Amino acid sequence: MNDDPTCPMCKEPVWGDAAYTYTEDGMRSVHWQCLLRNALGGIGHLIAHDYWCTQRHDPDAGLTYRQSALLAAAWVRIVGNPSNEETTP
Repeated sequence: MNDDPTCPMCKEPVWGDAAYTYTEDGMRSVHWQCLLRNALGGIGHLIAHDYWCTQRHDPDAGLTYRQSALLAAAWVRIVGNPSNEETTP
């Protein structure tokens, strides 16, 4: 594992509640919120896709990658994950 304590996604230090991902440099520590943001999109994408993604071309709503990742994680805690909802035929 690479000993670099910097998140490869947001370029900020990783400490505490970390996850791991594989990069071309090997396995790296990463913020779990950054992994979530990478999968779901930034907070701008989640709250107003048409405006932030289509018109402004900024899925992070003017925030840094890390700030957007933290807000995306909060959004999931508050709103939930729509893909986990049961569907009725």
